[in-house]
Amino acid sequence: MATATILADLLLIFNWKFGFQKFIRPTDLGLPKDVHPELQPIFKPVLADTPPVAILLAVRNEEDLLPHCLDSLLASDYPEDKFTVWIGNDDSEDRTLDIARDYAKKYKQVRVVDVRYRMADARAKANVLAHLVRAVEAHKPTATQLLVTDADMQVQPYWVRSMVQHGLATSGDKEVGVVTGITLVDGSSPWGQLQRIDWVFALGMVKVASDWGMPIATMGNNQLLSHNAYRKTGGYEALPFSITEDFQMLQEISKHGYAHRNIVASQVTAFTQPMKSWGELLQQRRRWMHGAIRLPWTIVSILFLQALFYPILMVLFFFAPMIALGLWGLKIIIQSFFISQVAQKIGLRKKQMRRLHRYLPLYDVYSAVLTILTIAVYFLPIKTRWKGRAY
Repeated sequence: MATATILADLLLIFNWKFGFQKFIRPTDLGLPKDVHPELQPIFKPVLADTPPVAILLAVRNEEDLLPHCLDSLLASDYPEDKFTVWIGNDDSEDRTLDIARDYAKKYKQVRVVDVRYRMADARAKANVLAHLVRAVEAHKPTATQLLVTDADMQVQPYWVRSMVQHGLATSGDKEVGVVTGITLVDGSSPWGQLQRIDWVFALGMVKVASDWGMPIATMGNNQLLSHNAYRKTGGYEALPFSITEDFQMLQEISKHGYAHRNIVASQVTAFTQPMKSWGELLQQRRRWMHGAIRLPWTIVSILFLQALFYPILMVLFFFAPMIALGLWGLKIIIQSFFISQVAQKIGLRKKQMRRLHRYLPLYDVYSAVLTILTIAVYFLPIKTRWKGRAY
């Protein structure tokens, strides 16, 4: 089974190298622009049309993070009269609502919805997003593209333009219903760098699956939904409650015949904060596990092999230590090569690439501990903590 895991990693690299799809050929407009100190200069994406866009932001107790997120969104290189930022306050207990209202007074693009009741069976973030979309639909002209992000995110100026560019494209004869961008964890600390590598690895695997037509994951902090596709599902209020609402919406939109795209490019890259502790990190992964177990059996089998690699390796070490070390070393090499390839496609600068490479050997130890603890925590008879609530 340890060998099967290595073969699965090799298959990832093969599909990445020979099956990678860019979907849209890059079109240069003017000179490349420095949009973030960690990213290489980016060309401005070309849009034949700039449809009305609504950016949806569900917030709960985000007073420290919300201003930075809003500042980055308002700096977007997209016509001011074509995008609005809709903030849905989810019963915040700090100054989040006051901050949101202050921005709404100052900027005409910002609107605030104070969510006070549940819409049908929707709860938590899904409920807030359901309320926000209803508010967007009551506003004219109604946005045709819905961008979803979180308060702990900071986007770069071309993010809106780039996500819309991919959302307006077609995939064969299908309309695109979901676009997922790249989320990079702040890697200024060793702890953040390890989480960054983990996200790069995971999003690289998701990209491979997406290119093969398998809707296995999307990121609710860096996502575009076609309004037409969203409404075909009945909206979040029509879906059963899930603590992985982004994954559930992806599945429902795919069932209605819409295409999905996971894009690996600097233009759709946004930055988030790392989990502060092992406790927060394990709660996040426990929540993700609820979505992962609903994937097709082929994907679950691959994830299962990945999860069993380290326990099997520890058992093998007692009987054949040299073989165990050899398999571990081979996995690190193959895995590190794949992660490096994904990071290059994202467009990290050379300095950031060198830092990432320094942490790659340590990452596998981090990954082993995180995998084993996640499995243990998932089966504990406890509730999942999320945004100050238990589910």
